[in-house]
Amino acid sequence: MTPGRTTTTLETGRFRRAVVIDLVELFALCGIGIAQPVLEVFGNAPEVFIEAGASRADIWWFAAVVAFGPPIALAAIEVTVRAVGGPRVGTTVHHVFVAGLALLIGVRAVRLLAGIEGSSLFVLAAVIATLLTIARYRFSAARSWLRFAAFAPLLFAGAFVFASPAKSLARGADAEAREAVEIEEVDLATPRPPVVLLVLDELPIRSLLAEDGTIDAETFPNFAALADDTTWFRNATTVATHTANAVPAILTGRYPGGVIDAPAAADHPDNLFRLLGNAYRFNVSELDTQLCAVPRCDAQNSDNAPTVTAVSPSTTIAAESNASTSSSPLGRLLGRVREEYPVMVALHDIQALPSVEHEDLVAIATTTTATTTTVAAPVDIASATPTTIDRGLAKLPTVQPGRFSEWLASIDSDTEHPQLNVLHLTMPHNPWNLDASGTRYRTPNDMLHLAGTDLGHWTADPGAVISARQRHLLQVRYVDTLIAALRARLVELGIWDEALVIVTADHGAGFEVGGWLREWDATNQTNLLGVPLFVRGPEFVPGAVVDQATQSVDIVPTIAAHAGIAIPWSVDGVDLNQLPNVERTRHPVGAIKYLDYNRIEVDVSTHLDSLLSLVASDGDDGGDDATILRRGPRGDLIGQPLSAFAIDGDAGGLDVLYPDDGSWAPTDTGSVSAFIVAEPDDIGPNEIIVISVDGTIGATAMTFRDGDVESRLAALILPTTMLGGDHDVRFFHLRDGDILAPLDAT
Repeated sequence: MTPGRTTTTLETGRFRRAVVIDLVELFALCGIGIAQPVLEVFGNAPEVFIEAGASRADIWWFAAVVAFGPPIALAAIEVTVRAVGGPRVGTTVHHVFVAGLALLIGVRAVRLLAGIEGSSLFVLAAVIATLLTIARYRFSAARSWLRFAAFAPLLFAGAFVFASPAKSLARGADAEAREAVEIEEVDLATPRPPVVLLVLDELPIRSLLAEDGTIDAETFPNFAALADDTTWFRNATTVATHTANAVPAILTGRYPGGVIDAPAAADHPDNLFRLLGNAYRFNVSELDTQLCAVPRCDAQNSDNAPTVTAVSPSTTIAAESNASTSSSPLGRLLGRVREEYPVMVALHDIQALPSVEHEDLVAIATTTTATTTTVAAPVDIASATPTTIDRGLAKLPTVQPGRFSEWLASIDSDTEHPQLNVLHLTMPHNPWNLDASGTRYRTPNDMLHLAGTDLGHWTADPGAVISARQRHLLQVRYVDTLIAALRARLVELGIWDEALVIVTADHGAGFEVGGWLREWDATNQTNLLGVPLFVRGPEFVPGAVVDQATQSVDIVPTIAAHAGIAIPWSVDGVDLNQLPNVERTRHPVGAIKYLDYNRIEVDVSTHLDSLLSLVASDGDDGGDDATILRRGPRGDLIGQPLSAFAIDGDAGGLDVLYPDDGSWAPTDTGSVSAFIVAEPDDIGPNEIIVISVDGTIGATAMTFRDGDVESRLAALILPTTMLGGDHDVRFFHLRDGDILAPLDAT
């Protein structure tokens, strides 16, 4: 022993050295297995930070916690175990951590490189993890590589902050954009029309059409009335398949770029709000975007207040409010990482982030004219004063009616100082949980609400698509009532005839058996790109139907022309009143295709023909809510008493996945248990399941394969049927001769 060095000193040195080596290895493995997929997925979805109301500091802290939190936490556990249990126990724990992290890396590698799922995935991942673990202990080169790779978390955090689509938000460029955006100098004495722009979400024009290519007036009477009072551009297409690209294109008049940009003013400074920021008062409610950056975007800006007494609205809209949670934006973001990491580690794409849930949201004021109020259900707009809208409640469907009501109440009749009224409403976007009356039904918080899709791809059995499209149409029928409320409000204010009113949607959706819900391919192009576009203004002919090709980028040039303001930047769209004589047969589309973002060039020369052909093939699938549900498989049985059928046999067991609490009574907030997802034990796909409510058949469904699940069903009972108290719900397999064989539901 070296003089002066005690055994305790040597043991302390070995302890510290072991801790440092272990920490270095944990940094390397956590960087590759955790930090890289999480920061890449979140970096490719900057709208997530906008929805959460994350500040620049929140985003930097998010990167730091994701990159450095896991290895530090694991190292702390190891240090504690070594101190308490000794070096051997500490080493064992480290071996377990290394093997576990190697398994995560293996799972992701196999999925990305080979596309393998199921038990084979974990077998191959375990093999890879075993090889990595053995290499670490047997080969010094592997250990040296791990020590060099310890810089991985820092590199991935740097890529997130400085190179990802979220870089503008992470660097705080939005604050710079607020200072840099110059409001165009305009002649304020020029009379200008009020502008109303309503952007709906995930609404294919196909859903609104009858067999003959007109708006289905029986199913959507208010959209049909809107078409009669406006110019309907039937051949309109969007230029992006997802909101983060589609809404900026609408608000800038420009095609999406070749890479994903943040849907914020930092990356889109030349937009509608900059253009009109010196000539209009603002009543703006954005959601997944932050393009409004000029001074009048400030909710407290006094320039937005009316100078005349506004007419109190009398339209009634049912709305439900959800107070924001007390957790911070950073806490919500980290909560999403914790809950969704199993999915994110398997994917390499923006679509790894599903719809935002309530606990992930935060209330953020957007531009109106007063202070925040609490919205309760139901809401009578007549009693509502203009309020600050809680944009940060984001995609949560329960607050969309409230957002609409508050925005609608903030529209006023001061035409001497006209308003720019812009609302992006995430309806009828999934999850679908409303019928036309506004009755809300419960849906799962996970992707089970889209039963029958695998990463957005519909199963090859028709039952899943049939059920999903029925629910979609019921929610579109609810949106139809909002269209009536908008028109009634503008008529009541006396500005319906002089305002420029535009109703559109950011993108569509696909409901084809074996096709995609939201990803682009040639067969889904018409469903995704075809969107409604209705325009009313002094120069637009009511009831006219224009079949010339138009695009979502035409909206800003149209507004600019009617406001009499020249656009000081180049745009890709044109004024809808000055459509070119030459047909625009091609245009770029910012698309999610096969899980990757691409800017692709699409041919839309046959879009209208394709749309009309698809609508004709749909047949008569509309009507009221009950009629829509009866158009499903053996829907003719709905409404008939069980006593009219022979009940015989035993169809086996049925695992009811949702409602997951087994309750058929309405919740305390009034939501009903009308949506059902279940798995029969002994019945294969493409069989008919009958569901009775209190002795009367309330729904039918066709079973379908769902990934590794051999047979699953999704069904919707007419939601109003489930009001009141508890209900007796039973399940049957429909057999030959319309014999009902009971299923034992658990």
